[in-house]
Amino acid sequence: MARAKKLPSGTWRVQAYSHRDSEGKRHFESFTASTKAEAEMKAAAFAAAKHRRAQHDLTVGEAIDGYIRSKENVLSPSTITGYVRMRDHNFKSIEKKRIRTLTSETVQQFISEISMDLSPKTVRNVYGLLTASVALYDPNLIFRVTLPAKRKYRPESPSDEVVKRLFKEAYPRQKICIGLGLMGLREGEVAALDYDDLQGDVLHINKDMVRDRHGKWIVKEIPKTVESDRYITLPPYLVDLIGEGTGRIVPVTPNTISKQFIKLRDKLGLTIRFHDLRHFFASTGVILKIPELYLADMGGWERGGNSSMKTIYQNNMSSMSDFYRKKMANHVDLLINEDAVSEKSQHESQHAN
Repeated sequence: MARAKKLPSGTWRVQAYSHRDSEGKRHFESFTASTKAEAEMKAAAFAAAKHRRAQHDLTVGEAIDGYIRSKENVLSPSTITGYVRMRDHNFKSIEKKRIRTLTSETVQQFISEISMDLSPKTVRNVYGLLTASVALYDPNLIFRVTLPAKRKYRPESPSDEVVKRLFKEAYPRQKICIGLGLMGLREGEVAALDYDDLQGDVLHINKDMVRDRHGKWIVKEIPKTVESDRYITLPPYLVDLIGEGTGRIVPVTPNTISKQFIKLRDKLGLTIRFHDLRHFFASTGVILKIPELYLADMGGWERGGNSSMKTIYQNNMSSMSDFYRKKMANHVDLLINEDAVSEKSQHESQHAN
């Protein structure tokens, strides 16, 4: 901060930097007062007001860029990538507007415009990025707008028969992807798996494949959530399909897994997504009466609530955890392994006789 100097008259003066003109010449504002403290206080107030004006003079695009930079080291690469993509594709009509000129009316017009081409969920995400970016520079700027109504999505949990059809028509590597999906893995988790993660029939899920801010696929060691770092037991037939090797088990990207699955499901006249296999895992766990505590651990979900009962006293015993993991694995094995189904039928027939 500029320091005050005493003038021959006995008053105090501070010269605070104001700006540079078009020729590069520096200009200053002069503040005088009867005391040194008062003169410096006036200069500090001018500097603060100048800083606020400069911030408010940012464009929407500049504010979003600044917000993204400020979050790069605290948010996941996939989140930052999502922000960058929204910044590049969804703010064309508003990115050059100064944030000091934004009003509820202009923002509402922007929301109405993008709602013609984007889903309600995407519109809400765009609006969230806009308001967070503006608030970083002007916390007092609040908009009152109406967002498009949410569309209620009802996830489809495929039946056992659908699972059998999918698995029967899939090619070998796709069978591995589907089998892992039935065991609760996300596309990114499937793509990130290494052969070293599988010991016997126990699979350690500790990585995820995501896009970085430049759109490049990367494998990150930190899972989507703390709970995502987990161990599951695989069906024997799936273990045999995976076999032994080095490097990644499924050397493709999550996008490829999803696209190939869509091609298969379209061929069979189905409408489910790869992620719906994860819904199958959850629904099947309920049918098999696997307690919520164990099912959450197996699927990598956060356990509900944070009471002492759930966080301290309900620590799952390893023996019971192993029991339920094998229970799920055996059920899936009967769906995907035709030989196992045949053996079970013969066994039941012998007992009946």
